[in-house]
Amino acid sequence: MAESKSKYVKTPLKTSRVTSAAPYKPADYDAAVFTSTEGLTATVDAIYSSMMALGANVWAMQRRMKIMEALMEKNGKVTTEMIEQYQPSQAERDQWAKDRDALVAELYDPFKMVGTVYYGASIDVPDPTVKKAL
Repeated sequence: MAESKSKYVKTPLKTSRVTSAAPYKPADYDAAVFTSTEGLTATVDAIYSSMMALGANVWAMQRRMKIMEALMEKNGKVTTEMIEQYQPSQAERDQWAKDRDALVAELYDPFKMVGTVYYGASIDVPDPTVKKAL
């Protein structure tokens, strides 16, 4: 089989782009904090607060969707006013309470889990200059 000659000529790139990289900075393992042994850090509190707001908004959207579905079944149409004026039946309220409780458990039960292995504690670090967590 004969070698095929490429019709493209390899030439150096013509660019004025700077090609130098920033100097390497090692990670600061001693300052890394995910959760503290004394209790929750401000970061975890912020994450939890965000999760609470997100959960409330998700439930509000799910409830509104349930109203829209009920109105579509009963009337075949939905308007904003119909959604705002909707009064759920007792059976719907009971089912929605179960659905809400299931959502709450799904979103927030992981916060109940208590870990026993601290991040990085089980990692074998071969470099003697790097301190192992806890």
